[in-house]
Amino acid sequence: MQNNSVWALVALLGTCALGCNAGGSAKGGGSRTNNNGATSSGGGEGTAGTPSIGGIGNMPSLEVPPEVGVIDDPDPTNPNVVHPKCSMGQCTDFPADPILAEGVPANAAELFAAAADFTPGSLCMLEPQLSAEGKEGAMLPSNWVRPRFRVAAPADIDLLEIRIHSPMEKNDLVAYTLYSSKAGTPAPAWYLPKEIWAGAGGDTVSASGNGFANNAAGHPVTVTIRGINSKAPGKPVGVTGDFHIAPVVATGSMVFWTVNSAAVTPDSSKLLGFAVGDEGVAESLTLPQIQWTGEMSEDGAALRGHYDMPKLAGFTDGQVRCIGCHTSLPDGSGVVFTDDWPWSKAASSLAAGSVGAVPTVISAGAQAIMKMPWWGTQTLSPGHWTAGDRVLVTTYGTTFKSGVARTKAWEGLPAYDTANPANNDTVKWHQLAWIDLETTAAIDVALTAPPTYGPPVDARNAAALAAQGTAWGLIATGDTGFGAASPSFSHKGDQIVYTATDYAPDGHPDALATTADLRTVPYNNKAGGTSQPLTGAADPAFLEYYPSYSADDALIAFTRAPAKSAASPDGPYYNRFGQVSVIPAAGGTAVPLVANDPGTCAGDDPKVGQINSWPKWSPDAVVSKGKTYYFLVFSSARKYGDDFSQQFELPPNPLSSFKGLTSSSQLYLAAVVVDNATQAITTYPAVYIWNQNRLAGTNGAAGLKYSNLTPAWDPIKLPPIIIPEVENKPPK
Repeated sequence: MQNNSVWALVALLGTCALGCNAGGSAKGGGSRTNNNGATSSGGGEGTAGTPSIGGIGNMPSLEVPPEVGVIDDPDPTNPNVVHPKCSMGQCTDFPADPILAEGVPANAAELFAAAADFTPGSLCMLEPQLSAEGKEGAMLPSNWVRPRFRVAAPADIDLLEIRIHSPMEKNDLVAYTLYSSKAGTPAPAWYLPKEIWAGAGGDTVSASGNGFANNAAGHPVTVTIRGINSKAPGKPVGVTGDFHIAPVVATGSMVFWTVNSAAVTPDSSKLLGFAVGDEGVAESLTLPQIQWTGEMSEDGAALRGHYDMPKLAGFTDGQVRCIGCHTSLPDGSGVVFTDDWPWSKAASSLAAGSVGAVPTVISAGAQAIMKMPWWGTQTLSPGHWTAGDRVLVTTYGTTFKSGVARTKAWEGLPAYDTANPANNDTVKWHQLAWIDLETTAAIDVALTAPPTYGPPVDARNAAALAAQGTAWGLIATGDTGFGAASPSFSHKGDQIVYTATDYAPDGHPDALATTADLRTVPYNNKAGGTSQPLTGAADPAFLEYYPSYSADDALIAFTRAPAKSAASPDGPYYNRFGQVSVIPAAGGTAVPLVANDPGTCAGDDPKVGQINSWPKWSPDAVVSKGKTYYFLVFSSARKYGDDFSQQFELPPNPLSSFKGLTSSSQLYLAAVVVDNATQAITTYPAVYIWNQNRLAGTNGAAGLKYSNLTPAWDPIKLPPIIIPEVENKPPK
């Protein structure tokens, strides 16, 4: 028996696994109730035209085609599609007078009026990414958290003019704000006022549907930002381009794992969450809240932690230590997740009033089976979430690294060569598996101190193995010579896509793995079948892993990286050169997201890599005017830094097989649009989720310094977040 930290083959954090994919979210509804009880409204899409540049100096003002703003949606009752509430060129969301931020000189407009245009090149857009050189700008859902505008400017610039133009608006919005490029501080942000973005009441999902976000949806928004030195104004420097507001809303809530330390403590990792439109996050689940108990050692004779020397501070034996690899229950009431070594499972409610409780739908028999060791990551499907058919799909470690097959439900690792850690024995291959979460199987997992060996353990193993085939079992794939990892269950519940890999000791492709390809297999009422490679995502020249079905099962998102080589040394785990791609679920040509590429002025080096990974779709795919709109979230270690958080390095774990980048990651939003007639896929630049580190608390809001990973985006039922709105403040 060993301390769990010796065996955890994880990237950075000692014992709590980073690499997770939680597939199979529920299909979201057409609206969500916000904190004030209002719901989103329906509508149609206007046709995008060519906007005016905003009338700056000698820049041309281009004519807008008259069809802009025409509502022509095949399903005007769809509550996820947005109707403008005013006519083209007549909306009055933008004030006629300029907005002057605190500290801005009263003659700001005159200072900029001295020059008719600007010099491009030295002022660069950080947020949002704008169109340039024939490439589209970023796209936001119309009910997303309000956009903010950040630039990187020369050191002598201290005053910015922000001009926003939409063909729907009667006026351009013009705002003036202070800027400081002081070393060591993030570039200041100017937040579009909430009452402008969301309309009456400042609510992005108000039933009235007022506000710029609603009225401009479906049209490009032109942003022009100019900067000057107010003490010696000359010709401004500037940048201009478009971003997009989608003609649809996003639904659901996002719950993600966040971690700040290599040490496993009761506060080192937790789940944070927010609903679409929230200006901050709240703690959705912490380790001390979890009421699931009785986690077991790998031999089934003692509570997990009994053999630890020294004891892990802050934990009692059998207590859950990790909540990173989570997937949502399809009814949105809670999560199932993989605990710390030896990779048993646990579950918890997220609902207000019962946070941390064991979900009532998970029977005592299922809880016992989930306490067996060597499970992998898990996935659920709304297609199998009714009484009598609640099935968890996961993977089960069947083969040790030594080649010895597992024969017992609770079984310690075989002996290993301590002189050569590379040969340390562990689970090598997993196979697809299922667990009936309502099983009535009777398996005694009650443990006492001291450990109970012999007949009690034999009886426990016998009961668990007797339940195989009725309470849990393996899903046939026909695979030989490799194992399965990180499955995603289709929403219909008829197909499973997974990663075929040569090494997955903790249920996801490992840093030491050399192969990773996507394969699909029919679910076939738990029986499986013969798997097939997913054409376009099973290329031996690449590592392809972490698949995820879209809400309509039409697309699969996954991470792709070059096969291991001297130039690309990482395996399919926190791979520095990972790129998120999407592909038709039946196979085809994979389309890398434009969102993989950071903006040009944050200082990212493509030769170093950004660790793009873990894509998860939003819970709705919405059709409007012949196009289907999708949104997904992914993690990336590209450079970031703002009012609420700064990038940092996570301490490496010397006992881990992972030797790659240790940069902290953040979450980013990306839009994917499919032309339903041609099936052409268009993707858009990444949107930094600026509210992810703004924590709601008793004293208002606090900034966080955590690495944010493994998101789940589902119709999760989270308590309302009460948090002050962000205000535009002068730079410090």
